[in-house]
Amino acid sequence: MKFTKLALTFLSAMVLFCACAKNDDVVLKINDKPITKTEFYSDFNKIKESQFKNTPKEYKKDDSYMVLALKERYINDVIVRELLRQEFDKRKIEATTQEIETKKQQIIDQIGSLEQFKQVLKENNISDDRLNKDLSNEVKMDKLVSSLNADKVTDGEIERFYRQNKAQFNQPERIQVAHILIDVNPDSIKRQIADADKDGKLSNADIESKVKEEVARKEKLARELQKKATLNPKNFANLAKEFSDDTESAKNGGDLGYVSKDAFVKEFSDAAFKQKVGTISPLVKSQFGYHIIYVKDKSAKGVQSLAKVKEDLRAYLAQQKKINAVQTLINGLKDNAKIEFVDESLKPENIKKQVDEALSKQIQKEQKKDETKKPGFKLDKNKK
Repeated sequence: MKFTKLALTFLSAMVLFCACAKNDDVVLKINDKPITKTEFYSDFNKIKESQFKNTPKEYKKDDSYMVLALKERYINDVIVRELLRQEFDKRKIEATTQEIETKKQQIIDQIGSLEQFKQVLKENNISDDRLNKDLSNEVKMDKLVSSLNADKVTDGEIERFYRQNKAQFNQPERIQVAHILIDVNPDSIKRQIADADKDGKLSNADIESKVKEEVARKEKLARELQKKATLNPKNFANLAKEFSDDTESAKNGGDLGYVSKDAFVKEFSDAAFKQKVGTISPLVKSQFGYHIIYVKDKSAKGVQSLAKVKEDLRAYLAQQKKINAVQTLINGLKDNAKIEFVDESLKPENIKKQVDEALSKQIQKEQKKDETKKPGFKLDKNKK
């Protein structure tokens, strides 16, 4: 069973914390704090556009089931966001510039790179000002969660969870493996050479000759790297970072982590799982090119011991406790809040009615479409 640490992430923060005060008609009051129409719909429309950008136009209409269902969830998000903001103020929870920058770097590390991070911001139309506000609120959320002191997990709780879920810790044989990939694909090389020949000066024979030269160069490089790695396995990570064409694993010194046999193409798996720990493989050729494989560790098939998973379980259970504590806090804040729906169409019972009606219409529309597809169906052109 694989456990990952759950957290209130940057993406959820983008939904929960994104309002700015403007003078406009008030649609909602939360403990007498007004939420204006402009404030409400400017952020709602951005989220709608982001979520439905590749959706047919009919589903983007304000009265469509999908948009109304999104609005139903968003109304709750607005309420929770404001209640949490008020709770931050009540508890005097603040975020420093350094804490915001640290949170930002954590997210960049999770996404993979600064370039990918910027791409996420661009795709979601998030400005620097909006980003800093979101991150500030996420830092405050972390502090609020910590103040609840709800993450204490005893050894007894860990052992009990392990016993009750033991079957989930059963795993196949796995290896911790790293590799260096030298991509030797003649078709790919040919395309690169042809694309670089913008003036069309190269004949087909010239291109084929250059392809052979490049393939030979890459094969020679693969052999040289294999020899260097075999002579000094400790230098494998540096060689992978410098030469591997698998750019993602290269960042980690070629490390692919612990994986089972079905994670790879056959040629790679057959070689890797026969290999001894701490050794470098001969060159292994697959559809991706030449691999140089380094097996770091092997994990036998069977149930993982409690000792091996104990700390992962501790982190998982602690995170579950935090999530439950936050949900309990939010439920309490909502139960004790004074919430006034100035725009009655936003009332939970009214928005739910709109959602149900829109869903019913959508189902009827789909059923009519299905009817027209049935054998023998004829359209009566005279029917109006």
